[in-house]
Amino acid sequence: MDTGTRGVNQLKRRSYMALAVAASLGFSFAGGASAESLSDLQKRQQQIESQKSGLENNITEKEQTISELQQQQDSVTAQIRKLDSAITESESKIRAKEQEIAETKAEIERLRAEIEELKIRIAERTVVLEDRARSIQQSGGSASYIDVLLGAESFSDFVNRATAVTTLVNADKDILQEQENDKKQLEANEQKVKEQLASLEEMLAELEKMNAELQKQRTAKNNVMKGLVADEHEAHEQKLSLEEEQSLLDSQEASIQAAIKAEKARIVEEERAAAAAAAEKKKAEKKKAEEAAASAKASAESSASKAAVAEKTSEPDPAPAPRATEAPADSGGMFMRPAQGTFTSGFGQRSLGDHKGIDIANSASVPIVAAADGVVSRSYYSDTYGNAIFISHSINGQVYTTVYGHLSERVVNSGSVSKGQTIGYMGNTGRSYGQHLHFEIHKGPWTLGKENAVDPAQYISF
Repeated sequence: MDTGTRGVNQLKRRSYMALAVAASLGFSFAGGASAESLSDLQKRQQQIESQKSGLENNITEKEQTISELQQQQDSVTAQIRKLDSAITESESKIRAKEQEIAETKAEIERLRAEIEELKIRIAERTVVLEDRARSIQQSGGSASYIDVLLGAESFSDFVNRATAVTTLVNADKDILQEQENDKKQLEANEQKVKEQLASLEEMLAELEKMNAELQKQRTAKNNVMKGLVADEHEAHEQKLSLEEEQSLLDSQEASIQAAIKAEKARIVEEERAAAAAAAEKKKAEKKKAEEAAASAKASAESSASKAAVAEKTSEPDPAPAPRATEAPADSGGMFMRPAQGTFTSGFGQRSLGDHKGIDIANSASVPIVAAADGVVSRSYYSDTYGNAIFISHSINGQVYTTVYGHLSERVVNSGSVSKGQTIGYMGNTGRSYGQHLHFEIHKGPWTLGKENAVDPAQYISF
């Protein structure tokens, strides 16, 4: 299973990823001649340099985006910290008011108890006053006090009786005053309790309203922070993808530079060979006259020598040594089967997503071979492909790229490879679930979105 494709396809908002990987290097050394001219290779190098410049600009923009998102997160974090402080202060005030309300309610209960006592005392005084009033009414009113005074037997008795009468009169006045005072105190206490409780409840309602608003703002800031964190995570993923493309372009540029160097060397060699041939021809013409006399003999000797050589070279070559590993045989065609094993998964949609290649599994770590002549454009370890090799090919004027993923070992890192050459061994590295080879063919360069991927079954029989 190739989970690398699924990991790429899951990236959101692909509009950030408009750049594709530059054209892969494609040339073959079949017959010792390059399939592309030096000008073609130099043009392709210029294209890659241009695309690398664009990638660097995109990476710089992405880094700026990440920096701005982090600054926004710092700002929102400061706002959340301020809101948390305000919420803490608000909740502290709410708890204080709740405590005051609880204490006020306790005070209310105490005042209610006092009020009940006042009511009882008022009721008791009311009974005393009523009894006193009836007594005075029955005895003829205030005259009874005079009778008491006139009934004194002596001056001393008169004084005592006068004192007693004064005390009774004053007591009545005191009772009446206490009655009036208690009624006023009762009314004042009831009013005080009502006002205090109403004030506390109003303050508590305001605090709770303020706290609810703060909590609402806190929730909104949390949602903003979640969005910023998600955007930063996405920007990091996109930056990593751009850096992956940039790394691949670097590898392809190095391959093209090697190809340009080889092409220049080939041109120099052709020019040297042409000059040597011209010199040899001139020398041969100069000696032609001198060798005319011996031409028949030389011709005969040459014919005999050629016959001997032909007889010698016509002998059959010794049988090649048997291959010690299970490498696949070349059955002809543009591409050959890259590994021995069982075909386990094809190209296209499947339950786990769009599969841009085919899978070949084997219980043994069999050799992986190059599907065609070409140049290794990249040999590296990828989190998705695991140990992976990219090879560029030029076949009949068309550029192709083949990809070999999840290898246990890579035995080539750069340079040209021949069709059927061992480049590594089957494994289970990267995002892989079981030992197998993930094999891709791209008609053109490999790109992050794998738009150029084609079904390998079009070219190879599995």
